[in-house]
Amino acid sequence: METTVFKALKMLEALCLNDGPSSMTDLARLCGVTKSNAYRLLKTLEECQYISQEPKTKAFRPTLRLWEFGTRVFNQLDLRAAAQPHLKALAAATKESVHLSIFEFGEVIYIDKVDSVHAVRAYIGVGDRAPAYCTATGRATLAFMPQEIIDHVAQNMRRFTPITISTEKRLKAELNDIREKGYAVTLGEWQAGVIGIAAPIRGASGVVVAGIGIAGPEERMRKSNTEKQIAAVLKAAEKISHSLGITAGFPSTDEPDVMAAGGAAKAPKAKSASGRTTAGRTKITAQLSKRRRGKAADAA
Repeated sequence: METTVFKALKMLEALCLNDGPSSMTDLARLCGVTKSNAYRLLKTLEECQYISQEPKTKAFRPTLRLWEFGTRVFNQLDLRAAAQPHLKALAAATKESVHLSIFEFGEVIYIDKVDSVHAVRAYIGVGDRAPAYCTATGRATLAFMPQEIIDHVAQNMRRFTPITISTEKRLKAELNDIREKGYAVTLGEWQAGVIGIAAPIRGASGVVVAGIGIAGPEERMRKSNTEKQIAAVLKAAEKISHSLGITAGFPSTDEPDVMAAGGAAKAPKAKSASGRTTAGRTKITAQLSKRRRGKAADAA
């Protein structure tokens, strides 16, 4: 057994099991190591971003890196199998490319897809990564991440196209809108000329674990029945959520969504596994015009 790895893992476990931040002295005592050894182990864990040190008290606490890893592992247990028939059904209903993704460290990883039947189509490969803040499935999941993660993403944005959202104010306004409506729309922000519509998928506990969406060329998507496409995406997300074991009617209008914006109480407007609402479905054409008008404000 590699004793250094063993000691580091035991120290990480001790930090996670404590009720609050822990001092180096307490951790050394709990783990049966010297203070100098504890210092080296803690600094290694900090460098790997598993823990952080509070500036004033110098105490250590675990970061959300462990939560992100755990969420990813949990998501993949049954997600692809549960989602596969609904991906195919959504592709058949919309005739556009369908993507299933999970959130990891400010990005989305595409774990499954069904390509469009059209020769001209949006293409994403399984295993590809993309920034969460400017992709449809990314924003649909990012909106329900803890506030600490949203803040981190908001501080590390850049433009990929002229209409990419690139300021913290605009991003947070967009995420609030997603939590209200239950779905996300991106308008050529990651790949120019590609429009995406996505919705969050909830696991058995009601926590958002993934995103499902469609993407297609702007010209074709703008001519399509936007209301019908949004409804199809929401229906697919809801069916996958139920396949993962979510109880009917979660979350309800009477129960706050504790995962929204880092634990802030947010109640969706309709009883739906995807958190969807029946109001506020703005036409893509109007949204695109608004986004283009707002790019000057983003740059300011």
